[in-house]
Amino acid sequence: MNGSDADNGGGGGGAADPGIDGEASSGGMSDETAGIDAGIGDPIVKSTVAEATASTPTAADATLEGADRAARPDRVSSVLVAVGPGPHSGATVDVAREIADATDAWLELFHVVPTDAALADGPSGTDESDAGSPADAPARGDGKSDEYAATGERLLDAARDRLGGFDRVDRWLVEDRSAAGAIVEQSPYYDLVVVGAPTTGTVGRFVFGSTTDTVVDDAEVPVVVVEADGEAALDVA
Repeated sequence: MNGSDADNGGGGGGAADPGIDGEASSGGMSDETAGIDAGIGDPIVKSTVAEATASTPTAADATLEGADRAARPDRVSSVLVAVGPGPHSGATVDVAREIADATDAWLELFHVVPTDAALADGPSGTDESDAGSPADAPARGDGKSDEYAATGERLLDAARDRLGGFDRVDRWLVEDRSAAGAIVEQSPYYDLVVVGAPTTGTVGRFVFGSTTDTVVDDAEVPVVVVEADGEAALDVA
């Protein structure tokens, strides 16, 4: 994959932070604290997601999946935010910000565009119930990846604008054959993944169609699935 901020974002995710469990520094502990990992506290992931959802007017619901996958359930220091064009996209960013505000986490705005090979094979990540040739389906093998990339940049711009003055954020536009595969591949480098609920539309399905189910099933960290309260799409006009 060709990410723009691979070192600053994916490589800096808290889930892959070596030595964070305190083993390397445990030699200086007193007898009273020997054998106790002072770096691990009470679990916060579930409560943080619940509070973030309640504090986000644009979100109707946010479901935490795979909570038991958290390597450090007492912290959230990095969040991968799947940015797409669907009706839940704005609420997804809003919930991610609430989580980051509560935990001092870093956000990675992450958008996946299909490769030319994926376009040649047809729309990726579509649900069988939506199979067919909708009017907005991209033509095969005719350089449409450039158009997807331009749309992706506008979506990332809109997501960044929606965060307002929030400054613990990077953006990453990735070209991959599968949106789900790209998100799952990067998931170990973060403490949490936030995605929008499944939606319709050719471009939307590439990121948020059956992709959401795959990310929930295969990501190596907990996944928050956000459903908007009404229309809360990112504005890319």
